[in-house]
This record gives sequence, C-alpha cells and structure tokens, in this order.
Amino acid sequence: MPSTPSSSPSSTLLAAVRQFNEGAYFSCHETLEVLWQDEPGPIRAVYQGVLQIGIGLLHWQRGNHRGARILLRRGDELLRPFLPVALGLDLAGLSAAVAGLLEILESPAGPPPLTDDRRPGLSRTGEKE
Repeated sequence: MPSTPSSSPSSTLLAAVRQFNEGAYFSCHETLEVLWQDEPGPIRAVYQGVLQIGIGLLHWQRGNHRGARILLRRGDELLRPFLPVALGLDLAGLSAAVAGLLEILESPAGPPPLTDDRRPGLSRTGEKE
C-alpha cells in the first residue's frame, strides 16, 4: 500500500481544492498538474486522480458523457490505493460521490446535465462539506 502523508496540504493543493469545489475544473487541472509533475513519489497518483475526476466533470458539463465516464473511472482508480485519506483530503468521500455519479451517467434514460447539486466536493479531513 502506498504511503499516505498526513501532513497539512500545501497552499497550492488548497488552491486546487478551492478550484475543484467552485467547479473551476480546468484551473484545478492546471494547479494540480504543477504538483503532479513535481512529485516523484507514489502520492503523485492522488494529484492525478483528482485532476482526472475534475476533467471528467468538465466533460460532463460540456455534454461529453463518454469522456466523463472514462475520466471519472480512471481518476477513482488512481485514488483507491490511498483511501480513506491522503494529503489531508477525504478521498473516501470523493470516491463515494464519483460512484454515485457514474451510476447517474450510466442510467438507461441518459445522463442529465451536471448541476451544482450533483457536483461532488473535495474536503479536508475533519471538515464538513
């Protein structure tokens, strides 16, 4: 199992969390990409996983449901080894939200638009969403 540093998130990661929670997924991607590229260890998969989930949500917003499904699954798979918490983030909560979103995306009736009430949040451990 990969190590899961428990130190407080960096200011850059906190900015990415804020961007994710605001639905600014492209900005979040850019912010997380810096962290991901600078991280040599296995924890880089957490950055990449959150990044892919965010871009999956962006695809959904733009009506690309196939791309959304693919990226949400990939992102969630990257996070799974680090559940429930890594980098001070509640990854278990995000993973559960992604599972629910994938069910919606795979609905036989077809996916609805991604509305604010469906967007998952990314929270720090010990915080309420």
